[in-house]
Amino acid sequence: MDPKATTPRSLEIASGLLAAMYPLLIFIGLRWLEPRWISAAIGVTVTVRAALRWRRPSSAELRRLLIPILLVAGVLGTAFLTNDARTLLFVPALVNVALLVGFARTLFRGTPMVETLARLQDSDLTDAEVRYCRSVTVVWSVFFALNAAASLWLALFADVWLWTLYTGAISYGLVGLLFAVEFVTRSWRFQRYGGSVVEPLFRRIFPPPRG
Repeated sequence: MDPKATTPRSLEIASGLLAAMYPLLIFIGLRWLEPRWISAAIGVTVTVRAALRWRRPSSAELRRLLIPILLVAGVLGTAFLTNDARTLLFVPALVNVALLVGFARTLFRGTPMVETLARLQDSDLTDAEVRYCRSVTVVWSVFFALNAAASLWLALFADVWLWTLYTGAISYGLVGLLFAVEFVTRSWRFQRYGGSVVEPLFRRIFPPPRG
């Protein structure tokens, strides 16, 4: 196996784990470090990751990434200058806002996000499935809006441990629950399983219509 080929994948896995553990890392870090040094460490980590994965972005990619980059830079810069721990707590809310914008804008321009993802598995969707994908995109948009509001409220008014519990555990559980409910609903309505491990069970629970 080519080491050069495995490095980007390892970097992606490590970055994903660090992002998922952000609330816990902040909770632990604030017990030992001042907020400005935590923001500096995050800034260095993000910069190194970007440098290792550098390629010249297209103009469309640059426009899409500009606002998230400015938001992250603004949060880290403010935390460094003010040394205010609360500033670091805004990141989960901003992530949910970015996801909300990413999903919601596809409802008004282009193809709904869920339909785009569904066509990666099967490009031949029925009209009913296209309408369903649009509805699921709306559901995810509402979820991200509510999750952003909850994360922001906790960042502003709750204790850090409660913010950590919600953004680092409960919100992930809610995402998993929504995925599960959507998968069961889709399986019941359309009998599409994508070769998943639960296909034999679901075919028994939701047999295809006769005739």
